[in-house]
Amino acid sequence: MVNYYGRAFKRESYRRLLLIGRIEPARPIRGTRDRFGSENIKYSHILKIASSIAELYCYDHVSTPILELSQVFERTLGEDSDIIGKELYSFVDKGDDKLTLRPEGTAGIVRALISNNLIYDLPQKFYYYGPMFRHERPQKGRLRQFEQFGVELFGHEHPTSDIEVIDMAWTFLNKIGLGDSIELEINSLGDSESRTKYRDVVREYLRKNEHHLSEDSAKRISTNPLRVLDSKNPKDAPVIQDCPTITEYYNSTSAKRFDDVCQGLQDLNILYKINPRLVRGLDYYDNTIFEFKCLNPNLGTAQGTVLAGGRYDGLVQIMGGKEKVPGIGWAAGIDRLAMILNDNFIPSRKRPMAIIIIPDREKSENLSTETEPIISSKNNKLYYYGLNLSKFLRDKDIPTLFYHSSHQSSLKNILSNTVKTNASHVIFVGENEIAKGEVTIKDLDNKIQKGCKIENILQYIKI
Repeated sequence: MVNYYGRAFKRESYRRLLLIGRIEPARPIRGTRDRFGSENIKYSHILKIASSIAELYCYDHVSTPILELSQVFERTLGEDSDIIGKELYSFVDKGDDKLTLRPEGTAGIVRALISNNLIYDLPQKFYYYGPMFRHERPQKGRLRQFEQFGVELFGHEHPTSDIEVIDMAWTFLNKIGLGDSIELEINSLGDSESRTKYRDVVREYLRKNEHHLSEDSAKRISTNPLRVLDSKNPKDAPVIQDCPTITEYYNSTSAKRFDDVCQGLQDLNILYKINPRLVRGLDYYDNTIFEFKCLNPNLGTAQGTVLAGGRYDGLVQIMGGKEKVPGIGWAAGIDRLAMILNDNFIPSRKRPMAIIIIPDREKSENLSTETEPIISSKNNKLYYYGLNLSKFLRDKDIPTLFYHSSHQSSLKNILSNTVKTNASHVIFVGENEIAKGEVTIKDLDNKIQKGCKIENILQYIKI
């Protein structure tokens, strides 16, 4: 008798609803994506190189939560920024705390610096990587969940610290094969005195041209005029192009510091272009800022920046730290780098061996219908033997793919799947092989198949 309130009824109802189309199949969130196979290999390769470069410069890996109290970002990013106004993923949890998925990495690292009293143990050098979240319009090279790798240096104010951080970024991008296609743009936002003077000039200029600006930029004239200079709205471009540049308003300290940074880059043979209209989209930057841009059709026309950063000497105090702590860092978009990374720079993986169990050699041509039940003492002996062989090979650092059951597929289909894995050899294990103390090995490149004693496997495959 069917239990209409039990599992059987629920399972059947679910099946029927699927058939008539009432249940929508699971789908990803817009602006997110899954990664498989070669794409994930690219991600891992980029992160491995980035981490190794950071460690060459004596940076330590740090990991902070994806979730932070919203004030961590609201304090640092600027109330009138696009990120705060439109792009944060924020919500109130069951404890009435307002939380936000991190849109960038620096603010969380600074919060960790303060929370763990590391501002009294300087200098500190960190690198990090992981997912960030912004509710932007998805487009080529821009996702709502995206991966970043970044570095942060705290406790050094001398211009050489700026040079070293930029050198690390340059070394990283060259190491992954982008040296011939990237361009470094650099600018200085000056110190507080220089920026205050410049801000007043920009505000006056923008007010005279307010009728030519987009609605968002017009609103920012009073609150944060420098933010307008980072606008990507085409309507604002002519006004921004004719705006006075900050280089005219540096005080002697800011001018000298920027000259020192540029001279240091020249001494390291790092090519750069001074872009006096370069500003960063976050409010906490001062003095040196920079972007590495790559002209590549895979990124689209407006998404050329692959790595960017700058100095933020006042950020710790903005976030409630009692001491002024100089800082500088950068972040790279792993998604964008993976899109333009040349496959030739990705090391090939070690080719695996495949082990296939043949329960009955006479029936191997049609394993799907004529083999014995998979659970039997005779078959178990073969599978245990194959598992031991797999362990032996893996103990020798040989990647090994073990087919746990050929019960559902023909031998032809299994071999076809094995070829897709780029396996170099297939080892067949059957009753005849066990009786002789050997296996049958097939070289998939040369199409040669022959018997081999267990103890001679490594010599046969030339490991």
